Amino acid sequence: MDKKLFEKSKKIEKITFIFDILAIIAYIALFLILFNLLELPPVVDGRMNLDILQFMTPTYEFLGSTLDKWQMNSIISIIIIFMVVNIPMLAVNMKRNSTKTIYEINSYSAASKFVQAVINLLSFNIVSAVLRTYNTFITIKFVKGYNVKEFFKSIIPAIKNTIAKRKAKRAQVIEDNADDYSSSLKKNIRRQTTIHTFRLLGTYLFLVLMALIIIIPFYWMVLTSLKDFTGATTNNPEFYIGISRWNWINYKVVLTELNFGLYIKNTVIVAVFSTVGTIITTILAAYAFARIEFKGRELLFSILIMTMMIPGELYIITNFITVSKNGLGWVGMPTGQNQYFLAMIIPFVTSISYIFFLRQNFKQIPESLYKAARVDGCSDFKYLTRVMVPIASPTIFTITILNVFSSWNAYIWPRIITGVGGQEGQNYWLISNALRDTAFVQEGGKVMYNLQIAASALVTVPLLIVFFAFRKYIMNGIGRSGTKG
Repeated sequence: MDKKLFEKSKKIEKITFIFDILAIIAYIALFLILFNLLELPPVVDGRMNLDILQFMTPTYEFLGSTLDKWQMNSIISIIIIFMVVNIPMLAVNMKRNSTKTIYEINSYSAASKFVQAVINLLSFNIVSAVLRTYNTFITIKFVKGYNVKEFFKSIIPAIKNTIAKRKAKRAQVIEDNADDYSSSLKKNIRRQTTIHTFRLLGTYLFLVLMALIIIIPFYWMVLTSLKDFTGATTNNPEFYIGISRWNWINYKVVLTELNFGLYIKNTVIVAVFSTVGTIITTILAAYAFARIEFKGRELLFSILIMTMMIPGELYIITNFITVSKNGLGWVGMPTGQNQYFLAMIIPFVTSISYIFFLRQNFKQIPESLYKAARVDGCSDFKYLTRVMVPIASPTIFTITILNVFSSWNAYIWPRIITGVGGQEGQNYWLISNALRDTAFVQEGGKVMYNLQIAASALVTVPLLIVFFAFRKYIMNGIGRSGTKG
């Protein structure tokens, strides 16, 4: 009977996922429709007149209703909140449901389902709310053996029983203290408990403080990106603004003015190809230094490690000479022969730090495994691809993510390469270069700081999403690389 309830609960949860996905699709579609309706400032002399952005009060027709600026901001903000809450909840639930066993079902599972049902209800996902509420009672029946009617009847006795137990416990403590208050053993226990409590309190206070130090700048960036110009530049900044004042038009202006699609495409091309090249060279070099015996291996590896102490900026001049018209001719040649992507990718398809990182992981794999494979006639390349790479996959995955981050944030080298081509080189800017040169400065030197920060948020948020989505693998890879055994 218990197994049937468990299977029924999992089946209902899978059906609930379908409606969760449909709700998320609806949120995204509604957001795109409303975002597309936002009215941009007029264009004067080929430039958008951003000075009047905060004073614009357009009205919007949507589903037969007339919405003003504040109502439109509120609706878009609520939809964004729905997506921010429901998308991670769906991802976590799907992952848990795929690995859940019958032994993991308890009262907390029922409480979790009920809380999620309330969230679905508040998000206007009525079907998922009903299904999760029903699943909550199935879980309660699995854990406690109650049906719906019995569950509600048991609530008041359970509360009374809990109160009675607490009173009895307090009475017992008072009695024990009265009888053995001077006992040295109880004093030691109380002292140790107090010390342990203060240690935990101090630890968590420190962690909370560090978390706030990290979170507050990000929160301030997002908040400022949603303010108007006056709110972003006032001497008395607000640390909270209502959802009706979240100016999503800032992001539409940035996407329009920044030519966001082109620069993101350039950044993705450089990030993907440089990462693929880095992974290939890193795996081959790390395997050679970890497993293949050749004369001068340790000396060569030591020389490579020493190059890590040289700042990367010192390589810029030599690298530029190599890729310029005096070298490979990838930049600085006549129009039509510029190969900016090659110049931005090829010099950075290897990393000594990643080679060291992966070599340490490879060296943890037992030598006996390699010798056994060699006895069976396995070549080095076959052993690398079928044994070493699968075992070290968490570390390789970590290197991949870190290299993507590095390529995404690259500024100096892409700026130098594209700067040679003048106006044509701007078509090959990465997003970091575009952020620096698209300053949102109006005539008279007025800097639209809220738009600048909105552009920065657009670039930063994707990286945060990738990090939180794959943080487990990143941390696992870093942990494995530093473990000896």
